[in-house]
Amino acid sequence: MEINIAIASAITAGGRVHMSIFKNNPLFNLYYSDTDSAVTDAPLPIEYIGSELGKMKLEHTITRAVFLAPKVYGFITVDGQEIIKAKGITHDVAEGLTINDLEQLLIKDSKKEFNQEKWYKKVFEGEITVTDVIYTLKTTANKRSAIFNNEEGFKIYNSTEPYNYNEINIK
Repeated sequence: MEINIAIASAITAGGRVHMSIFKNNPLFNLYYSDTDSAVTDAPLPIEYIGSELGKMKLEHTITRAVFLAPKVYGFITVDGQEIIKAKGITHDVAEGLTINDLEQLLIKDSKKEFNQEKWYKKVFEGEITVTDVIYTLKTTANKRSAIFNNEEGFKIYNSTEPYNYNEINIK
């Protein structure tokens, strides 16, 4: 397999520049973004919408949402559909979660543990192992500093802010 680090870096950088349009736009607040999605509090300008490469499409209009960590969130659509996304959790476990479960995890130091099957593949040996593992779901801000508000005697996860260079611990 041939890999060209320069091309991969250029593609990644181009994607980040494109997403900065959504992250630094004064027309709306950005609540969550990933490589292919953005959650805002207002419709995107028409020039960003379409089926072409780099354009966005409206997948959902939501009334309520909880964002715990990258790729871990849930929301309720305007028609009442509850959608939970959690990387690393099996579909069966995710189906048992509700938006209220995610809201409870906003309380500082709270967590929810699941026992689920995990499949390990050793391709060259032709071996597959199935093991029960414990998956812990909690707020995560490992790339940014977590901010908590005090509400009714609880510290509630509210936002993040960038780390300053001198705050980064190298382990």
